[in-house]
Amino acid sequence: PFRWDKKELFAGIEDPDTFFRSSLRSFLTHHILIRTDVSKKKDVQDGINIRGLNYLKLKGVYTDVFILHDRPSTLHRRKAFKDKDEDEKIVDPRTDLWDSWRKWYKFQPLWKIRNYFGEKIAFYFAWIELYSTTLFPVTIIGIIVFLYGIRYKLSKDNLSFDTEEEAITQIYDFFTVFNNPLTPWFSLILCFWGTIFVEQWKRKSNSLKYEWDVSNFEQLEPDRPQFYGSKTRKNPITEEEEWFYPFYKMYLKLSVSVATLVFMVLLVIGSTLGIIIFRIVANASVYFGEEYNSLITSTLSSVMNATIIMLLGFLYEKIAYYLTDWENHRTQTVYDDSLIIKLFAFQFVNNYSSLFYIAFFKQNVANNGLFNQTEWKDTCDFEDETGQQLCYPMLVLQVAILLIMKPMPKFFKDVVIPTLLHLYKKFFKGKKDKSLETGPEKKELIDIIEEDRQLIAGDNDFTLSEYTEKTIMYGMIMLFGAVFPLAPLIALICNLIDVRVDGYRILWKNRRYIAQRAEDIGIWQYILEFLNMVGVVVNSLIIAMTLTKNGSILDPYYDSPWAVAFAFEHVCFIVKFVISYIIPDVPSDVQFKMRKEQFQVNQLFEKGPANKGSEASTPAANGEGAAV
Repeated sequence: PFRWDKKELFAGIEDPDTFFRSSLRSFLTHHILIRTDVSKKKDVQDGINIRGLNYLKLKGVYTDVFILHDRPSTLHRRKAFKDKDEDEKIVDPRTDLWDSWRKWYKFQPLWKIRNYFGEKIAFYFAWIELYSTTLFPVTIIGIIVFLYGIRYKLSKDNLSFDTEEEAITQIYDFFTVFNNPLTPWFSLILCFWGTIFVEQWKRKSNSLKYEWDVSNFEQLEPDRPQFYGSKTRKNPITEEEEWFYPFYKMYLKLSVSVATLVFMVLLVIGSTLGIIIFRIVANASVYFGEEYNSLITSTLSSVMNATIIMLLGFLYEKIAYYLTDWENHRTQTVYDDSLIIKLFAFQFVNNYSSLFYIAFFKQNVANNGLFNQTEWKDTCDFEDETGQQLCYPMLVLQVAILLIMKPMPKFFKDVVIPTLLHLYKKFFKGKKDKSLETGPEKKELIDIIEEDRQLIAGDNDFTLSEYTEKTIMYGMIMLFGAVFPLAPLIALICNLIDVRVDGYRILWKNRRYIAQRAEDIGIWQYILEFLNMVGVVVNSLIIAMTLTKNGSILDPYYDSPWAVAFAFEHVCFIVKFVISYIIPDVPSDVQFKMRKEQFQVNQLFEKGPANKGSEASTPAANGEGAAV
């Protein structure tokens, strides 16, 4: 690591503007400010250290804290290469980054993103880049399956709409094109694609982890400034006194958090079931008259469902943050993982519960009634040739609507609302305060500060909402992509647009995010693997129980649906295991570099005693010192 008393051993130290990259300068500055002890005594007050900006802001000493974006007039100056006598050429780091970032047909400038925003945000954009790249082949296959489905339906019957039928029935009849002989094969391809994508990400992640020198970050990660200990102990590594929090207290708090999580998830499931029962009973009892009963009941249940989901979502998010703060995690990585588990569990139930009901339960309720009460029947609004309710087309419609509507709230939050706020500030708050004009130098600094203060203050963790949205859409593909083969196409289009919108807003519209280091994408990788496993089970059940005979090789076996599901599931899991085994997690070139680095370190240790005290015995003197 870099040490000031050894600064002469590090290359580039003569230029302080470029020795540390921009993100690292902001990270170190913030690290110092939030950990500086501002108390008059050494001990702790109420078990919490009185440290830095967070404490001072809590006490009202400061009202706002933010990091300035880099400006071309102060940073990144370099001599022009063509003529050494030419004046310095000023480079704007944000413009330079955006010029590379906005080109949709090129890979993202991950090193520039890392140098400006830090490793945590850079890992997110590296992940979304690989995700989008691997979506291309399954998108093409999905389009082929869709076009083949149209051809297959045309060969069986007429695809033209009957004007005497209701519009919803005509739509559902069209959606039967997705149930064709290629559907089981496409489901199989999606299961394999998910495994290949995750394995490729492991390779990409390990490669970036090595190149960005964060392989051991989590082992050396500093404590969160919010962490407090109730007892002291001697650190077994440094042998220095440190505060720690007893495990039994942490265990009790985690137990309360898990119980609260389970209760909230059950509450969401219970509210969904309650609304379903309300709709069924209201339809059976004809509360609102025969002519408008179905329309009013469906509208009421939809409004109730949306209202309850929003209220529970708002309440749950507050509870999740409170519980995670209360758990008192030592490092930021552990804190983030705990928060992500809580939030994703709710989002999983919230987004997929209605789809699970339509896929596996609604058809039985529509044909046999709730609790086998024939007068309490739900409806799929579509019947097969035998007059039985068929819910597969409704599932297709729901998946399509959720995939299309899912990015809309984020679009309004990230594009529409910031644009309206910008126009409001421009036309209604555009007058400058004359008192700020106190001199050319001070005016420039104050104007820069005020310009950044007017920018939108983003979330504390930019990646949390982004990963959540993309992972939910990834789950849509893995769990229900087989019933809607155009799902990869929608996800790909959303990714290509969203990644540029995110790049633009965090560079130009939002305040600069605090740079954070990270070793990988954290617990999101395990969530992706979880979705892959659940996807295999869900696809097996959909093929065996939700789809009807479609001319595929499985048609002779549909009389034994559990056998079809069992066989499909086991074939998928076996092939997934083989794929995971044959694809190494660490690329061979990275393994070679790591072995070479270890060999060089061993060589230096062997030469150490013979050349003790000489500069040649130090890694930094040989140009191999590790900068921070």
